[in-house]
Amino acid sequence: MMNSSDRHNLYTYSDPVLSLWQAAVAEVQGRHESVTNRMALATSNRLPATPMPAQNELMSPVYLLGEPLKANEKVPDEISAKVAAPVSAARPGAVAEAKVLVPADCVKVAAQFLWAEMTGNKEKSALYAGELKDSVCDIGWGECVVTYLAYKASGAKLLYRSNQNPVFDLADGKTIAIIGDWGTGDEVAINLLQQVAALKPQVLIHLGDVYYAGTHNEEQGNFLDICRKLLGPNVPIFSLCGNHDMYSGGEGYYWLVDQLGQQASYFCLQNEDWQFLAMDTGHNDHDPLTVATNMTGLVTDGSWAEEDWLLDKINLAKGRKTVLLSHHQLFSPFGAVGSVDGKSYAYNPNLRSTFQAVMDQVEWWFWGHEHTLAIFDPYMGLKRGRCVGASAVPVFTDQQSYTNASGLETYGGAGLPVWNTKGQLGDNGTSYNNCFALMTLNGSSANVDYYQVPMLGTATKLPVDDKL
Repeated sequence: MMNSSDRHNLYTYSDPVLSLWQAAVAEVQGRHESVTNRMALATSNRLPATPMPAQNELMSPVYLLGEPLKANEKVPDEISAKVAAPVSAARPGAVAEAKVLVPADCVKVAAQFLWAEMTGNKEKSALYAGELKDSVCDIGWGECVVTYLAYKASGAKLLYRSNQNPVFDLADGKTIAIIGDWGTGDEVAINLLQQVAALKPQVLIHLGDVYYAGTHNEEQGNFLDICRKLLGPNVPIFSLCGNHDMYSGGEGYYWLVDQLGQQASYFCLQNEDWQFLAMDTGHNDHDPLTVATNMTGLVTDGSWAEEDWLLDKINLAKGRKTVLLSHHQLFSPFGAVGSVDGKSYAYNPNLRSTFQAVMDQVEWWFWGHEHTLAIFDPYMGLKRGRCVGASAVPVFTDQQSYTNASGLETYGGAGLPVWNTKGQLGDNGTSYNNCFALMTLNGSSANVDYYQVPMLGTATKLPVDDKL
C-alpha cells in the first residue's frame, strides 16, 4: 500500500491521456470496493472472487510514461517499439508463470496502449486495448480500458457557456478563502479544508483542477461532497476551470457549476468596494501536448469574447477595486509558462495582452496551476501577483525548488519575477507543505493571510504582510 507521498505523485502529470487513465483506474477501483463492501455486509463473509490489482499497479503505466516525459527524456524503447507479439499469444496457458510474469506484462501493455493513444496510432491502440480486455490481463485492466474510452468519447466536444453574465453579490461576505489545485479527494485535501473551515470563511474560491480528469464522479466525490460536509450548506463556493477539469470534456465540471449555481466558468463577485473577476484559462489548455494550447488564453465563441466581458467589468467598476482570478499563471520564475515558436516563456503573452491596458486597476491577481505558493513583488505592471496552487498536491523537493529557471523569455528582456522569501513553504525533507490564503475585506481596504499546512497537520500563518 502506498503512503500519502506516493499517492500524491500520481497527481503531478498534466497530460490528458494519462489523466484520463488515472480517472478510469480510480473509478474502477471505487466501483469494486463498493460492490465488495456491499456483498460483505450482505453475506458476512469474504468474497471468494479474484482480487483486483492494487490501484498503484493499475497506475504504474502512468509512471512509465509520465516520469521520462516530465524530465524531457525519451520514452523507454520497450514502450515505443513496434508492435510485439500479444501477451496472450506469447504466453498461451502460462498459468504457472502468471503470478510472476503477467502483472509486469499487463503494466507494459497498458503503457503501450497509452503511448499509442498519445501519439495517435489507432492501430496500436486497438491492438493493445484488445490485449488488456481479452487476455490474461482481463481482471481490472479491461474495465479500466473501457472506462477510459468512455471518458475519451465524452470529451470529444469541449463544453463552454458563452454570452452569460454571472454576477453575484458578496453581500456581507468579508472573509474569502482561496485554495488552488485542491480536488484530489484524499485525506490531505480533507485535512487542509478542515483547517480552512476552522477559520470560518464566508466564501470559498477554488482556483481550479479537480483530479484526475474532471469527471462527474470526481467533481462530486473529490470536490462538492467534501466541501459541503466540511463547510456546511450555506457557504457560497465557486470553482474556476482548470486544465484537469477539461480532460474529460467538461461535462463533470459544468455539472459542478450548476450545483454551485455559478452559471459559467467565468464570473464576478462584487460588493460596493470590491469585485472578484474569475476567468476561464482551462478550456484552451485541454491538450497541453500542443503549442497552441500550451500557451493558453481566453475563449472566443463567434462574436462573443470572454476577454470583452472581463474588460467591461473592469472599465465599468464604478470605483470598485478589482481582484483577478485564474487557474493559469500570468508569469513564473520557476519554469516555463508555455512556449512560442519553440522558445520557453516566463510569462503568458496572451493574458498580458488582454489585461495590459487595465493592469494598473488590478489590486491582486491570484492563480494556481503550479503546485506552489509564491508571493511576487510588482512585475509587468501587476502590483500583487500570487500563486496559490499547492492546496493538496505537494511538490517533491527534488522536483522543484524556490530557484529561478534558466533560458526563459521575459517581457522586454526584464529580469525574472522576484518572490517574498517569507512566503516560501516549508518541507518535511521530501515534499513541500500545502497552503491556502484567507482574504479579509474591510471597506475599501483588504489584507491577505497565507497559511501552510504540513501533511495531515495543523495550519500556521506565514509571516507575510500583504495588504492594501
